Amino acid sequence: MRWWKGIHWQKNQHKILHTVRRLLIHRAINIALFNSKGQLVLQKRSTQKDLYPGYYALSSTGHVSKGETYEEAAVRELKEEMGVSNIELKRIETFLVPAKDEVEMITLFTGTYDGDYSYPSDEVESIQYFFPQEIQKLESITACSKKSLQIMKIML
Repeated sequence: MRWWKGIHWQKNQHKILHTVRRLLIHRAINIALFNSKGQLVLQKRSTQKDLYPGYYALSSTGHVSKGETYEEAAVRELKEEMGVSNIELKRIETFLVPAKDEVEMITLFTGTYDGDYSYPSDEVESIQYFFPQEIQKLESITACSKKSLQIMKIML
């Protein structure tokens, strides 16, 4: 019998590993891009995605790689997911969001962009523009994007 911090290891191994995984904090970024009309660009996630397939998410989202700053990750993700570069991003806030199997520490950025978008179809199904009041009616929005929308006072 092996005991680990007061828990019987052999009997509870699966439960312990699942709990540890849920407690890991992953650094991530959310980017909300608005056009000059005040519309927010949301991406509709590909149905091939493991988490939240077919859900709406902010303009660009992603994890921060080891050794990377939040700002560097934001620039990288925006280029990878939306084909957008060379725009000024404003850092808004950093916050925690418990997701399905992890906790995310997210830094939210905003920016303005009126150009064209290009995105990988295995990541993003489509992009759509919404005025803030229209977003209230959407049902399928990722948990992290909902929290960002609440911080921006777009969603209650």
